[in-house]
Amino acid sequence: MSLYWKDIEIIPGMLLDVEFLRHEAYGKDGEPLAVQWKILYFGSRDSIDAYIEYSSGKKYPLQKVLKKKRLQSKIEQGELLQLPSGTEFMIVQELHGGKEVFKRCYNLDMLHMIRNISPVTE
Repeated sequence: MSLYWKDIEIIPGMLLDVEFLRHEAYGKDGEPLAVQWKILYFGSRDSIDAYIEYSSGKKYPLQKVLKKKRLQSKIEQGELLQLPSGTEFMIVQELHGGKEVFKRCYNLDMLHMIRNISPVTE
C-alpha cells in the first residue's frame, strides 16, 4: 500500500523530512528539532481495534488489553501502539534531530497538519 501527498508517493521504508505547521519537537536549548519519519506500515482498523502490535501486525480490542497484563507490559515497552480514531492509519519511526525516538501511529487524516514532506536522499 502507498499514499500520495501533494504528488509525492509515500511507501513503507521511505525516510521523510517532515515539517509540521507548528513545531512538534524541541531540544534542551529550546530550539526546534528537525523531525523525520521512517514509514513502517500502512493499515486500516475495525471499530473494535484499539491497539496494534507492530512486530506481528496483530490488533487487539481495548477490553482484551485491559484484561491481559502481558499486553499492558507491551504498551510500557513500546511494542503495542494505540490506534488512532478513524479507519486508515500509518505507523512511523519518528526521529528528532536524527535520533530515533519512538514509533507512532497516525491517522492519515492528520496529514492536514503537515506543511511539507520531502523524501530524504542519502
